[in-house]
Amino acid sequence: MIFGYIDYVITGDSFTKFFRRIMSKKLPVSKMCEKNGKLTLRMPAEHCKALERLCDELGLEYTATKRHGSFVLAKRFFGRGGLVIGTAAVMLSCFYLSNVVVRFDILSDDENIRKGVMSVLKEEGVETGTYIPSIDLIVTERALKQKVEGISWAGITRKGDTLIIDVIETEGDTKRESNRYPSNLVACENGVIEKVEVYDGQLKIPVGSGVTKGDIVVGGEIITSKSSWIDGKENVETKTSYARSKGKILGTFERTVTFTQPFEDKTEKTTGKRDTKRFFTVFDADIPLFFSKPEGYWKNEQRYSPLSLFGLEMPFGITTCELEEYKFSQDTLTEQQALDAVHEKAYLYEENFLSDYEIKDRQVEDNVTENGVTATVTYTLYGELCREVEFFIKK
Repeated sequence: MIFGYIDYVITGDSFTKFFRRIMSKKLPVSKMCEKNGKLTLRMPAEHCKALERLCDELGLEYTATKRHGSFVLAKRFFGRGGLVIGTAAVMLSCFYLSNVVVRFDILSDDENIRKGVMSVLKEEGVETGTYIPSIDLIVTERALKQKVEGISWAGITRKGDTLIIDVIETEGDTKRESNRYPSNLVACENGVIEKVEVYDGQLKIPVGSGVTKGDIVVGGEIITSKSSWIDGKENVETKTSYARSKGKILGTFERTVTFTQPFEDKTEKTTGKRDTKRFFTVFDADIPLFFSKPEGYWKNEQRYSPLSLFGLEMPFGITTCELEEYKFSQDTLTEQQALDAVHEKAYLYEENFLSDYEIKDRQVEDNVTENGVTATVTYTLYGELCREVEFFIKK
């Protein structure tokens, strides 16, 4: 039944041998009916030749009265040249569009890195509309690692018409070491030096000494002297060289931070109201599929679903936005609630900004006013005392 079926009318004196031969050949006949010396039946199109040969052998006359199914559809379809060409063109277009770059997904939250990646991709000829099989991914990855500031590794994978660029950002200072200006290690806190590890540069302040913010602890200007005696006189030669100061300067210092919490507190609360909005997304353009924009404050979660044709992913699809409404409310806190809130702020500060230091001591002073409470926290910390500062060589 793949190619449809055909209705026949067969005429003859006797159909006994015909019935016997059909059964022996196991021909898939259906809707067979004998009436007034005529036999009507239905035969799958792929077995029609066998049926017609059998009728010729037995001297029976046959007439095909009607054709059904995909056999007829295919015949009509291939009889229309324009339709065939148009369908082929659509399928070829779908295949091509599923193999061109439509989107870039850069796995980094740093806007400078994202811009740098897009700039290098453009230099390498990888843009929206580029034929994906023509892209040399290894060469492009190497260019990203060499040219994008702030990353140490880059990898490119393909998902449909999207190129996913995964990067590993360099830790600490992301400035390129190709900048060869000399530098000093300068104190960024007022404290006492307790441990020194100098890898390059000249130590100017020894362990156990106090430093104030801005003091040069390790200098990038290295002065060496060499003395010799000539004719009973001392001859001193000095030599100046420059280096990028490297090392760890660890010590103890104090830091004071003040946290505040007003009694009138503005908080964000969800209302429980939800809504769904959809956009028709073509390349980077989002066309709204709705007429009214929701008013108020909404949290938004998006997901993109590309459309496919004949199993091929198209460069367009539907972006669904799941919205959840929230409102701001004004709450009046008690004194104890305000104190708990301000202490929570101090805890979050320690978790986010003091994780690289050892907290040796913590002194908290709470103060209650008519508008709220403040907590002044004095930390005694142990950790890095210095940061690297470049300088120019005087000529």
